[in-house]
Amino acid sequence: MATGKDLGTAAPLRLEHFPSLRNVPFRDQPISAWRVMHQISSSRQDVFELDPQPAYFAMIYLQQVKHCDLLADGSARPARIYERGNVCFVDLAEGAAIRLMGAIDGIGLVIPFALIDEMSERFPALPVRPRPRRNMPDPVLHKLGLALMPFLSGDLDDGSPAVRHILAALAVQLVCEQRTFH
Repeated sequence: MATGKDLGTAAPLRLEHFPSLRNVPFRDQPISAWRVMHQISSSRQDVFELDPQPAYFAMIYLQQVKHCDLLADGSARPARIYERGNVCFVDLAEGAAIRLMGAIDGIGLVIPFALIDEMSERFPALPVRPRPRRNMPDPVLHKLGLALMPFLSGDLDDGSPAVRHILAALAVQLVCEQRTFH
């Protein structure tokens, strides 16, 4: 991420602060998931920061949240409300940061570019075309994210075959072009 963002006096939130799992859903490349849940007081606005890497980041919102994107020059986009079940899917080549204006509750996913390449090679019939988007409803991703939650609680074995299949379905839903059938 670019330097110069005004993060305030609090240290930024990072993915490593949250429960996580990592699995290889197809052949070689891993996908990582985090249970991103953070409460803040009404008098404070925390920053959630993602470092640059050759990957996409997806956030599946499990509850409504309000936040704004922080830009590399230190400015901020206007705050928006992200509804339960909505998804953001962004390129992390330059990193990303948001300023939270309330609690956040969601599932975060990091999908390396190499995993997308692997999907394209392994499944040539899949219409693999990653399309970054912000604040878009996706009931399929929401339900798949909910299915992943028990594995992020520490109560169940994250090595379960179910984890692999849920992560594979999440990756396919995120990066494959959606076709409408009539």
